[in-house]
Amino acid sequence: MNPPKIEPEVLQAILRKAYQEKENVEVGDQWQQEVMRRVRELGTLQPTPTFPEMLEQLVWQLAPVTCLLIFGLTVLFAVSDFTSGYEVFQLFMNGTEELTFALFAGL
Repeated sequence: MNPPKIEPEVLQAILRKAYQEKENVEVGDQWQQEVMRRVRELGTLQPTPTFPEMLEQLVWQLAPVTCLLIFGLTVLFAVSDFTSGYEVFQLFMNGTEELTFALFAGL
């Protein structure tokens, strides 16, 4: 939780007033225990993750979705016979013809 933003002049006036009234402030016997209790309530600070750490988290979160997409597209292409209409893919699938540079160059 962030503290409210205070203008520098207002903050300076508050600090000046607190400094001038420091002699009139009464502190109880338990002030040290109360301060430590408040510190314990605040808890530990969480470190801010660096860019590589955030990127790593993103990659691991997207990995299952990516695997499912690859699997789904593979199944879709296998079932729909997507590659059979293309001559070059038929050459790879049949394996009987030898691919040469002349074939690709159209000679």
